Amino acid sequence: MRLAERRSAEGTLWWTLEHQRRRNAVHPRMLAEIIARCADLRGEVVVLTGAGGEAFCAGFDLTALDPATLDASDTAPEAALIAATEAILHANATFIAAINGYAIGAGVELACACDLRVAVPHASFRVPATRLGVVYHPRGVARIRQVTGESIGRRMLLLDETVDATTLRAAGALDRVVDAGELSGACEAWAKTIRGFPQTALRAHRELLRRPAHEGPRAQNAEGDDERSLRYEQRRIDAYATIARPRTARDPKPRK
Repeated sequence: MRLAERRSAEGTLWWTLEHQRRRNAVHPRMLAEIIARCADLRGEVVVLTGAGGEAFCAGFDLTALDPATLDASDTAPEAALIAATEAILHANATFIAAINGYAIGAGVELACACDLRVAVPHASFRVPATRLGVVYHPRGVARIRQVTGESIGRRMLLLDETVDATTLRAAGALDRVVDAGELSGACEAWAKTIRGFPQTALRAHRELLRRPAHEGPRAQNAEGDDERSLRYEQRRIDAYATIARPRTARDPKPRK
């Protein structure tokens, strides 16, 4: 089991969940690798996918559970998952989920933590926590709800429905659905587009989109004194300054 990393010829980082014996279920060791790698990112485009063509991720690897530690919040099964998804959400990189098969539980949450999602036609989402008698952690529910919408979130958690790619695409939870042979090319095309953008603007918009609307900077950013509003305002100013510099060079002020 591991998080395999390779860099494509175009410069895209590909992270593959490799645990095919458990249908790419995430082990705490794999989540720790995600956390460690996220800290080193400096503006890259990262594609997260699963090994093989059957499963993107079959959820949390239940064989890794230690009954002796289930009552401790810092060692609970979701602790590593929460840390990994938060690492993705705070990383200086753009994440694309290449969903090459079904995603269950933690796999759905990892896909929802990514900035963009492209899937094959046979992909699906399922969160069977209620059927298993597991109380899913609030951050995960909020993230899944934000990406899939109220109806699908309720149907997965309250009815244990498996939601197919067509339904997910129509709801906006998937940004694109392509044939399996086109998955890699579609991700690389998006990555090329993203790399061509000014990084200050990209990073500011990425940060805004990763949080629910009520957690973002205030509408009147110049008047907001909270840390997020001030950070956004500075990035906005820096972006305009970057645009203005070449224009000033082309059109200098006339001498008196």
